[in-house]
Amino acid sequence: MAIFHLSVKIISRSKGQSAIASAAYRSGQRLVDQETGQIKDFTHKRGVQYSEIQLPEQAPRAYNDREILWNAVQVKEAKSNAQLAREVEVALPVELTRDQQIQLVHDYVQKNFVDQGMCADWSLHDKADGNPHVHIMLTMRSIKTTGEWASKQKSGYILDENGHKVPQIDPKTHEQKIGARGRKMWKRTTQTYNDWNNRDKAENWREAWAEACNKYFTPDLQLDHRSYQRQAKEQIPTIHEGTVARQMGDRSDRVQINQAIKAQNSLLRQLEQEWEQLKQQLERLKAALVDLQERLLRAEPKQPLVQDKNTETQKLEIKESETTYDPHKLYELMQEKLREAKQAQQAKQTREEQEQHEPTKMNRYNPGINRERGPRR
Repeated sequence: MAIFHLSVKIISRSKGQSAIASAAYRSGQRLVDQETGQIKDFTHKRGVQYSEIQLPEQAPRAYNDREILWNAVQVKEAKSNAQLAREVEVALPVELTRDQQIQLVHDYVQKNFVDQGMCADWSLHDKADGNPHVHIMLTMRSIKTTGEWASKQKSGYILDENGHKVPQIDPKTHEQKIGARGRKMWKRTTQTYNDWNNRDKAENWREAWAEACNKYFTPDLQLDHRSYQRQAKEQIPTIHEGTVARQMGDRSDRVQINQAIKAQNSLLRQLEQEWEQLKQQLERLKAALVDLQERLLRAEPKQPLVQDKNTETQKLEIKESETTYDPHKLYELMQEKLREAKQAQQAKQTREEQEQHEPTKMNRYNPGINRERGPRR
């Protein structure tokens, strides 16, 4: 069964990473880092099944060359703490053919990243170990219509409700400030050039990936990007094993942990099934009680079900019972009648026992009579 996995991370200089090295490793190619002169050769890497670069319309066509693209990124992102690229890693559904997997990723990348202005470089990895996945490298800056890299931040004027610029007021003179060369000063604000770093973006990308995959699946095999907790599912998530752990098999701690989690999930599913069966039995019991109540109301009993000294109260109770079909009240009424019957039976049995042990009037002892001598004088 297909599983959902999508993770997002940043490739940055502060971590000692290189955009060229990252691209060469994921594509399994030989690339030259023009910044250092080093050659990053990963042509020996196994499992790279497909690679593709997708560009927005305003990007230079030269960026279709992976080496040119990421060297241009490194030239622009020169700071020691610069973010070079964003990587999105997704697990591919094993139920799809290779062509379907490629088409799925291409459409997803185009709609969610390239159409938003990002350059995308992605590679499909599959070592025939049941874990096909894709690495998607994305640029961090927008590209202007001129083909140049845009700034990560842009400055603009603050406007009032009428769309006019808001002046900067000098607190001493209470008049608009005057800057260099006698220019009037206006309030300004700085904002990011794009919204790609917003926290809700990752959630949007996760949801979009699930929707893209579900187009290939039947309703009973749909993926859900939400966690088990958000889905209100009593299920424990497994942990990522990785290639090394899978090669180790049962000797790996991660594999052992996942085996224990799967066993617990199996037990949880069994308990859920038993609980569903109990709920169904309860529903059938409630339906049977309602049916019994309706049949009792349709019948004409010779004696009222509840003996009450106040006739008006009794009629009111009967009237209410005719309009309210509550199986719980009927059950309580039946229990009350059973208790009354048991009490009556116990009282009758007690009276019979007393009558059996009570002496007759002829055999009762009368202290005033002596049976041998006659009456006392």
